[in-house]
Amino acid sequence: MKKIFIATVLTTSSMHIQTVQADSITNDPLSISDAANAIKWEVGLVTAGALYLGLDSWDWGSSNSFKFNNEGWFGLDTGSAGADKLGHMYSSYLMNELFNKRLNLKTNNKIEAARKSALFSSAIMLGVEVFDGYSNDHGFSYEDLILNTAGIGISYLKNTVPGLDDKLDLRVEYKPTDAYSDHPITDYSGYTYLAALKLGGFERLKGTPLKYLELQLGYHTEGFKKNEQEQFPEAKTELQFGVGLDLSELIFKPINKNRDNAFIHSMGTFFRYYRLPGTYIATEIQERVE
Repeated sequence: MKKIFIATVLTTSSMHIQTVQADSITNDPLSISDAANAIKWEVGLVTAGALYLGLDSWDWGSSNSFKFNNEGWFGLDTGSAGADKLGHMYSSYLMNELFNKRLNLKTNNKIEAARKSALFSSAIMLGVEVFDGYSNDHGFSYEDLILNTAGIGISYLKNTVPGLDDKLDLRVEYKPTDAYSDHPITDYSGYTYLAALKLGGFERLKGTPLKYLELQLGYHTEGFKKNEQEQFPEAKTELQFGVGLDLSELIFKPINKNRDNAFIHSMGTFFRYYRLPGTYIATEIQERVE
């Protein structure tokens, strides 16, 4: 799974997103160079992480010629039944969220922050795919490119469409497997990817107890690698529907009303991107077995 996951999650979880006063907000044009300079450390960290993983784990440069690779989508005959594709979408989404929030914080320019962060994220992920084209193990995948774009696009819409950020989150839950507990980047069977519809983001529900709840749609695969057969005798996929607690509404927002605390802000941010086990009830609505 070609995703820059751990470094970006840790960086995102440590962000202290401050409130910008209305009279300081600007819509003035922001040049690419000024935007890049404002978040040079964030962009540099993610780019360096991608280069390291590409050279260390993805065999960049092992092929002298550029090649394409048709990896498929969510079929049972693919390498992970689509888990790697959702990994691309989520990682691109997470990266863009990081860039956007940091750029908006530093420039107070919501529109330009959304545009420039999407540009930087797209450039990095396109670069990853191009370098994959020079790897014997991978190759340029248009499926990956499409899902990368989808993740960035969802983040862009959340940061430009009024109210959408209050209603929608993308998250993961991770439970390490026996075979890949020491290598979470490729531990496909350990991940559940989900979209959360937050009822507290709807005006009519903000004054009701329903504001503490979310509707969640998740996707999980397991057992598609040969060395996982002992833990997962069957290779299968699960489409899940669940009802969960909105931890922001239940815990972090009430605390922050009375106490502006950087740690609480960071934890509130983290749990917008990661689902905490035990905070939801889910049922399987579709299962496919190889």
